[in-house]
Amino acid sequence: MAVIVAVGAWLRFQHLELLEFKGDEAFAANRALEFVHGGKLPTSGLMSSVGVSNPPLFIWLLIPMFFITSSIAGVCCLIASLGLAAVVATWWIGRKYYGPLTGLVAAALFATAPWAVIYSRKIWAQDFVPVFATGTMWAVHALILGKKPKAVFWVLCLPLCVIQIHYSGFALTATVVAILLLLRPKIDWRLAVAGVGLALALAVPYVMAQQKDNWVEWKRMSEERSSSRWEKLPLGMTINPQSGYPFPRRPSEAWEHALAIMNAGEIEDVLGLSTGKEFDPNRIWVSKGAGQNRYFESSLTLGDWLPVLQRLAFLAALGWFCVVAAKSGKAVFRREVTADEESKRAWILALWFVVPLGVYFIAGLWTYLSYYVILYPMFFLIFGALSQRAVPAKILMAGVAVFVVGNVIFTLDMDAYLTRYGGAQGTYGSGLGFKEATAKFVAAQADTGKLVIENRLLQMDHWQRTELAQQDLPFLAMQGSHGDVLATNTVVLVVDDNRTSFDAGRVNFGGLSTNFGPMRVYLINRP
Repeated sequence: MAVIVAVGAWLRFQHLELLEFKGDEAFAANRALEFVHGGKLPTSGLMSSVGVSNPPLFIWLLIPMFFITSSIAGVCCLIASLGLAAVVATWWIGRKYYGPLTGLVAAALFATAPWAVIYSRKIWAQDFVPVFATGTMWAVHALILGKKPKAVFWVLCLPLCVIQIHYSGFALTATVVAILLLLRPKIDWRLAVAGVGLALALAVPYVMAQQKDNWVEWKRMSEERSSSRWEKLPLGMTINPQSGYPFPRRPSEAWEHALAIMNAGEIEDVLGLSTGKEFDPNRIWVSKGAGQNRYFESSLTLGDWLPVLQRLAFLAALGWFCVVAAKSGKAVFRREVTADEESKRAWILALWFVVPLGVYFIAGLWTYLSYYVILYPMFFLIFGALSQRAVPAKILMAGVAVFVVGNVIFTLDMDAYLTRYGGAQGTYGSGLGFKEATAKFVAAQADTGKLVIENRLLQMDHWQRTELAQQDLPFLAMQGSHGDVLATNTVVLVVDDNRTSFDAGRVNFGGLSTNFGPMRVYLINRP
């Protein structure tokens, strides 16, 4: 287990210069620092993809971290530590309720899963979800298999808290409720009420703020239907060819994202364009990174066959547990499931996958890949549980070893890809280290706050047009001291090569230019 944690830490803590830091991360960091420096408690969090701001619990969780360190990389490392804590908790769940081998297998797959690594390395709400989801899984096992009625406090409190971090928590809460209704464990009702009460108490500031605004965001979402703008999206189009950013998936395609989040599936969500030429008629990204080729076709992984094989193996394992659960179906509905521990395990694992997909499908919600982080650590426990039930341990261990090695190779190869371009043209963007160097240079020239107020800090958008700088660069630039050497008629233009395909050679800016990896800075003297 020590080796597993060490490998997981190595994958998470290396290449800190490549950490993601964009608008959402800057917004969250700024809100947390507002409390650290001025005591201003936020009453809302990041804007969600459905057009409604999230509750502030995510920001509140960041505040203690920013009290410890003001370094963005330092805070990211603290968040990564939570990801490792989820790995350790998964090992304990497997070891205690399934067997020692299950714990090690589950922990090894969790520690090395590429998406699990990605979703533990930045200041983003979804990066906090895995540790909460794993804590919920632990509490469910303690309540149902460990026969600890007091565990109901955490069974109900944690998923309700996830709602206040990311709205995928609604699906996690539905999963927990389904498990409780089907398996009907003995619970301590006083602690059940206390768990719900604590979660609701945390939501009070958000509810009061929304009430003050007459729930405008929620009403607008209800009237506009957030998914309506995607309904005419051509079949097969998953990446926006203009920006390299992913489109959400149709409710009927939810299972594809649910499987992909297990390892490295659809990694182009962060690495950029991966569609055919028909979806990029203007050939915007043909010269960017992998260009028109899929990442897997130009990487050392020799294609995505191994992640696909792992997902197929998971489906086989899930099918086995669904059969086990189905055999006890009559007993469950007759309230006779009291001593069959194997059936209880099967129901927990099967429902943890099926219910969230059902919720998204019934709600008609178009989902992004990150919505499925709530499925951790179910993916990995299923593999380990098979070792003592359906597949000989040696055969399973050999297969898992191949998957683990494949995960590590894939993650290292992805790091090499990101290092080559200083980031990626998808949602990943350019690395934190390059942005910090750029921000330091800009801050040395002039007061960044003044540049922003005077609309003199600009950046190039995806369509090679100038726009006002997004929040990440101004935030980083304003964290330190500033210079005063920039003329009042000078504009600062930042061109991020992982954001636009602009060719500066066609234009004579007539000023100073420099670059920090993929980040190019131009000081343009206006007449």
